[in-house]
Amino acid sequence: MTASALQTRALVAGYEPDLPIVRGVDLSVAPGELLVLLGPNGAGKSTFVKAIAGVVPIHSGSVMLGEREITRVASHRKIGEGLAFVPQTENIFATLTIHENLQLAAAVLPKAQRAERIAALYRRFPDLASKPSRLAGALSGGQRQMLAVARALIVDPAVLILDEPSAGLSPKIVGEVFSMLKEINAAGVTVILVEQNVKAALAIASRAVILVEGRIRHEGEASSLLGDPLIAKLYLGTSKPASEAP
Repeated sequence: MTASALQTRALVAGYEPDLPIVRGVDLSVAPGELLVLLGPNGAGKSTFVKAIAGVVPIHSGSVMLGEREITRVASHRKIGEGLAFVPQTENIFATLTIHENLQLAAAVLPKAQRAERIAALYRRFPDLASKPSRLAGALSGGQRQMLAVARALIVDPAVLILDEPSAGLSPKIVGEVFSMLKEINAAGVTVILVEQNVKAALAIASRAVILVEGRIRHEGEASSLLGDPLIAKLYLGTSKPASEAP
């Protein structure tokens, strides 16, 4: 039996021990899966992935990365275990250049590997390669997201988690970012995505999980949820299925 790429067991998490936001979530993500986490505002989606990444306290339960438990591993050490996390905000260093951002991310690697990993990412992201000396703060929203993902991929992680990567982006740029995530997933990286852009997320995901009040209320194949008006009405705040959303 193949181990899950990532698994949470009875995970309870939140900023205060007596006020949990995530309330006993059991989730198993298969290797190579592209999973999207959906749900209304305040459902606990971002808190859940931040708890996995180690930036929100876990009060009980466990997190497994493959066959290794990483529940209490410090957030800055989880990247070395194979778990990369791209937060919604403050995911790049705006006052540094593109190349400096990548160099800083590569500092966790042995010196002999750093140059080659950066070169590999430039091959994957030619937009970044064309302007390595440009300040990250001067990049467009889509380019910033590209740089944030490149930084996360520097260690060749097994699992990549992203929190609202489409926030603030135009529809055209959202399409480009999601296309990039689909390609990364096709290359073998397991992707977990928190997203409010339901239609775009379901279009690229293999499976979707809906959180409501810190608990999983529904899960299924993304393609089936895309056309389900009941799920849209109950959990996504619309009377139309996601496939008909503008």
